[in-house]
Amino acid sequence: MLSYIIIASLLEILVAFVGVFFIFLGVQKFRKYLPYFISFSVGTFLGVVFFDVLPEAIHLSTVEQTMTYTLIGFLGFFLLSRILFWYHHHEDENGHENNHIKTSAHMVLAGDVIHNFIDGVIIALAFMADTSIGIVTTIAVLSHEFPQEASDFFVLINAGMKKGKALFFNLLVSLPTLIAAVLTYFFASGVENIIAPALAIVAGNFLYIAASDLIPELHTGHHERGTSTLIQFSLILLGIGLLFFIGTMVHGH
Repeated sequence: MLSYIIIASLLEILVAFVGVFFIFLGVQKFRKYLPYFISFSVGTFLGVVFFDVLPEAIHLSTVEQTMTYTLIGFLGFFLLSRILFWYHHHEDENGHENNHIKTSAHMVLAGDVIHNFIDGVIIALAFMADTSIGIVTTIAVLSHEFPQEASDFFVLINAGMKKGKALFFNLLVSLPTLIAAVLTYFFASGVENIIAPALAIVAGNFLYIAASDLIPELHTGHHERGTSTLIQFSLILLGIGLLFFIGTMVHGH
């Protein structure tokens, strides 16, 4: 099991190199297709929550306990996100966003350290619950990391960092994923009572990310033509369908 956890963590760390796509495609072209990556990510989160994480948590405990911890997870990550990113999105009294680009870049890096540490905990707990849960959870986390790292790369470049330096810092702040995953495995192994509540909290985390972080990004282009909306919705369904298919195949084995 530990080997799976390490491999999954390393895969997430590799996503830090998403900035390479900017070098080959250019920022504008990559930005154009970013909503489609986000749409797919929304689908994978919804798929893993409703087809894998919540059913497993309910199986290990009760519906009432699972729903309670899911709500705790949702609200808890709302507070955490406010604490971490309040300054990044701060607006002055005139309603205009303050031009603190370099400070925002530092905030993004600091936030990523905690975010990636949490991802490591999530990945480890998912594999400790069930290998199939770990696999689909890793896929969902990776699908979210891709647009997340892309957005972070935008901020770092806008702050004046060179592309190579931005890639290096993205990689550096991704390392806590592996550290957290390994620590969780050794400290949480054998404590089966925490698995069900932890999975429910993970579900709350994923729902919060999809509802407050990813979907609003898609709504920013609501004025676009219906074709774009149809493509985004289709990609959400594709993400859901893919997680359902993978979960079915893995469970079947």
